[in-house]
Amino acid sequence: MSDNAAKSLPVIRDVYPYLCVRDAAAAIAFYIRIFGAEEVLRLTEPGGRIGHAELKLGPLVIMLVDEHPEYGIRSPLAFGGTGTTLHLHVDDVDTLTARAREAGATVLREPEDFGHGERQSRLRDPFGHEWLLGHELEAISPAEIKRRYEEGSG
Repeated sequence: MSDNAAKSLPVIRDVYPYLCVRDAAAAIAFYIRIFGAEEVLRLTEPGGRIGHAELKLGPLVIMLVDEHPEYGIRSPLAFGGTGTTLHLHVDDVDTLTARAREAGATVLREPEDFGHGERQSRLRDPFGHEWLLGHELEAISPAEIKRRYEEGSG
């Protein structure tokens, strides 16, 4: 890309994950109870569907909406899976994994230590979204992570 082309691109100021869920009210309650999210905004249609909601999750704002199939807005449950995983850095992977399981999440990978310096687990929440939970075990440079990965221990 030329310097002139790069200069003409718009500046991205923020990125917001926007989750479509089946039963947004239940999803909001789950994310508050399990991840400690804070509800910032909820716009509920007269029929009860949530047309838009915002949750503060650590330093990030995530947005949610109930399914609106008439507009092509469907949750991962409509397709049997998701192509996106949200990675949360937390203080204690084991405790959060256990809490999520008790609240109805499916643990796809139990907590495990990895050579790239992080302990991780993976889960699917009751609304079809996948979460990778991780906490740092050791600070490792990108070069060391690459070396370990290429050795097969990362």
